[in-house]
Amino acid sequence: MLLPQVNTSAELRSEHRPKIILTRLLLLSFLSIWIYGFLLPAISSIDNSIFKFLLLKIYSNVCHQESAKCISIGSATMLVCARCTGIYFGALSAGLLGLFYAIPLLSTRVLLVSTLPLIVDVILTFSRVYSYSQLAAFTTGLIFGSVLYLFLLNELEYLFSRKFYLGNE
Repeated sequence: MLLPQVNTSAELRSEHRPKIILTRLLLLSFLSIWIYGFLLPAISSIDNSIFKFLLLKIYSNVCHQESAKCISIGSATMLVCARCTGIYFGALSAGLLGLFYAIPLLSTRVLLVSTLPLIVDVILTFSRVYSYSQLAAFTTGLIFGSVLYLFLLNELEYLFSRKFYLGNE
C-alpha cells in the first residue's frame, strides 16, 4: 500500500461493511455510466451529430481514438480504442467481483507487474515485431484495468478506514 499501515483488522472492516459496500456500488455505478457512454454509438442507433460530437470530445481526453484501433460493432465504432475498452471492462469485472468477494490487499509491485504485458505489447507493436492486434490490446488492457481498479479500491477503502479509525482529521 502507498500509505502507512494502521489497524485494518477484520473487526474494523466488518464495522464499516455497509460503507464499504456503498463505496463499491457508487464507484461501480460511475464506471458503468462511463462505459455506457463510450458504448452508446455502437449499441444504439442515435444519429445526433451534436451528441456524438460531445461524446467524442469527452472521450478524446482519455484515448487517442484512432479508428483502426477502435472496436467496431456492425457499422458503428466505439469511442475508445481496444486497449482502453479492455482497461474499462477489466475495472468493471473487478468491481463486480468486489461486490461479492473480499478484495486482497495489493502492493504497488503487483500494479507494476500488471503493466508489463501492456508495455510489452505497445513496444512490440511500435517496433513492428508484430502488427497491432485489437485482441492483444484488449487483453492487456483487461489485465491492467482489473488490477488497477482493485489497487485503487484498496487505497480508497484504506483512506476511509483510516478516517473512521482515527476520527475526522
